[in-house]
Amino acid sequence: MNTAEQMHLLDLERLKALRYMDDDFFTVCLADNVEAVELILRIVLGKEVRIKSIRTQEALKNLQGRSAILDIHAVFADDKEADIEIQRSDAGAGAKRARHNSSLLDAHILKPGEDTENIPDSYVIFVTENDVMKGGKPIYPVERYVAVGEEKVLFDDGSHIIYVKEITSCLS
Repeated sequence: MNTAEQMHLLDLERLKALRYMDDDFFTVCLADNVEAVELILRIVLGKEVRIKSIRTQEALKNLQGRSAILDIHAVFADDKEADIEIQRSDAGAGAKRARHNSSLLDAHILKPGEDTENIPDSYVIFVTENDVMKGGKPIYPVERYVAVGEEKVLFDDGSHIIYVKEITSCLS
């Protein structure tokens, strides 16, 4: 076997070991891949979506504090926005990180002078290797509620956080 054939076999072995849960592989596979991102969002959100643009490894700067780098930043045709994060470690998928990413995404959606009532919905989606919520489900939508006496009413502010245990678990 010549050197080129050996390198090809090594490359094939490396490819076999990769999967979407590898951050770099996920980012490369979804860069400019509108069809794949739409499929992921359709599975997670349970509805049809059309994507206008995708940016991978996009830095959202925060001049007052900590910034973030979004694995996948998708803008929908109706101007809603989504941050899709791949997280193999449970420690990196905490509720406070989801809140931080959500706030940064929202802060970058509105332009100076725009009315806050016009802010489109935003989605922060953590695709995790493990079931970080420990409920045995593939998808966990996180929503805010207002306590009105004994009743809880959806706050409906358009901010959505969703935890997903690997995309493949949603297909079973």
